[in-house]
Amino acid sequence: MERAADYIKELSGVETFDVAIVLGSGIEIGDVSFEIPYNEIPEMPVPSVPGHRGVLKLVKINSISALVFSGRFHYYEGRSDEEIRTIPYLSHLLGCEFFISTCAAGAISRRAVASHLVVVEDHINLMGKNPLTGLIKRYGSGVFVDLKFAYDRQFIDTFLDCAFKSKLSAVSGVLAAMHGPNYETFAEIRMLSMLGVDVVSMSTVPEIIAARFYGMKVGAVAVVGNDALNGNTTHEEVLENVRFKNEMLTVTLKQTLLNLYN
Repeated sequence: MERAADYIKELSGVETFDVAIVLGSGIEIGDVSFEIPYNEIPEMPVPSVPGHRGVLKLVKINSISALVFSGRFHYYEGRSDEEIRTIPYLSHLLGCEFFISTCAAGAISRRAVASHLVVVEDHINLMGKNPLTGLIKRYGSGVFVDLKFAYDRQFIDTFLDCAFKSKLSAVSGVLAAMHGPNYETFAEIRMLSMLGVDVVSMSTVPEIIAARFYGMKVGAVAVVGNDALNGNTTHEEVLENVRFKNEMLTVTLKQTLLNLYN
């Protein structure tokens, strides 16, 4: 990905960025100063999932330089561990100190059902996959990343405070990662509930693991796209619900970053 990093630096005229933000299914963010399609970036895979445009956006939030990835890669697409690591690794190469992953998620707990946004404070990886697999050959014991305090506490508290001041419905919670692409069975939903899960997604967790491996601070926000327990869930329904909440996420995330960097 070194060629990709050099290409972005040359095209943007920016050597180092502050923060990377990954947008989940149907999530968009405004105030873009520059866009680069993934298919123009050397060594960059291209998303194959509806709601993931495959565009890298360069965004300025006051003095903060942000890389915004509109489109991610999922294990259920048949992606390799290397492809899953692409966005965190590229963010690391471009100097990002903070990595923020957003996703559309199904609400498991009733407190999540009653909320629009869930800022992640912990996760459970139920994918049966880990993006660091095989890296021990190159990095040795560096692959044994301690994830007990993976999610930045200051980000969590600041996000919740900003949401409260904007009178938005947000809670902190536990995110479970399932492989997908199918939605959960009733038995799986009961299991997730018993495990203390608030929201479930098919992404984010692998990126968080990789980002911590590359030494970045991390935060994650799930946009509640559906109640996992009720209704016959479709991808189109999730995208529609998430688009409705785009502005809530964008406003809160921007204000959080301004507070963190000032």
